[in-house]
Amino acid sequence: MNAFKAMFCGALALVVAMPAAADELADFFRGKRITLYIGSSSGGGTDAYGRIVAQNIGRHVPGQPAVIASNKPGANGLVLVNQLYQVLPKDGTAMGTFDRNAALHAIWGNPRAAFDPKEMNWIGSTNIDVSTCVTWAASGIDTLEKFMTGEIALGSTAVYHANMLNELFGARLKQVTGYRGGNEVVLALERGEVQGRCNWSWSSVISTRKEWVTDKKINVIIQFAEEKHPDLPNVPLIGSLAKTDRDRQMLALMLSSQTMARPFAAPPKVPADRVAALRNAFLAMAKDPAFLKSAQQQALEVEPVSGERIQKIIEDIAKTPKDVVRALRDVAMGKEASARWDKKKSR
Repeated sequence: MNAFKAMFCGALALVVAMPAAADELADFFRGKRITLYIGSSSGGGTDAYGRIVAQNIGRHVPGQPAVIASNKPGANGLVLVNQLYQVLPKDGTAMGTFDRNAALHAIWGNPRAAFDPKEMNWIGSTNIDVSTCVTWAASGIDTLEKFMTGEIALGSTAVYHANMLNELFGARLKQVTGYRGGNEVVLALERGEVQGRCNWSWSSVISTRKEWVTDKKINVIIQFAEEKHPDLPNVPLIGSLAKTDRDRQMLALMLSSQTMARPFAAPPKVPADRVAALRNAFLAMAKDPAFLKSAQQQALEVEPVSGERIQKIIEDIAKTPKDVVRALRDVAMGKEASARWDKKKSR
């Protein structure tokens, strides 16, 4: 009888504690303002997803705090992640979204990536994505063969996909860098300053330049994904170019980040109950009819990924053998850039 009484009392205490914990969360967030920082310039896909989340997630956070969006472009998202990791509030009132490969840069050893992705609190991703390389239709570069054999000028904010095509598969792509964000690359493409673009998410293409697809102003040349996107049944996968097990191993590591296509994260050391509240709010938002309607109106794909799953992906990537990570880094970033990283690290 005493054992039964103890069990009953323990269960009762748990039932009482659960509403109390929920009340504490609501009390903390109520009247607060969460800032959702966007690690890109305005007008691109990262910006579009960041703003729609900022507009909708607050309804699902305990206490329903206000959520505002703020752009912090730079270094393809690394500027923002560094700030999230080092200086932005660690109390649940700061979140960020940025390029999916920012975590890879830290694991690769990029000296500009001053954070540990394993310590970040990953909140979720709005979708699983496919990256593409495209060309301007007027360029006449409309097949993979022409793309791989021509000296094509690409506008780039992230060089790794084009570098992989060059280093692993013998392409001769010339990259024009220095753009603040993807929207500036798109404008350069439209003005004829460059002939194509790689590392362009298909979700960004259809949300920001859908008319370019319907009006056939661009050619989609190749897709970086494990499986073809339903919209792109005739566009070859990057895996079709792989000839060796080493090629396939490096591609698998690179493509693992596609599952966290539009990542949202909070700084490290945020209290666990607040992280859980933000993760739950993110998944609840992804089912919210108002959010889904807004996403549909903006042609934004939604295929949510939980924060827990992203955390596991990051941990698995971090366990990849160092020689494979180094080989991918040399290929994706280029051996010269990779050597410069080592030199900076040794100082």
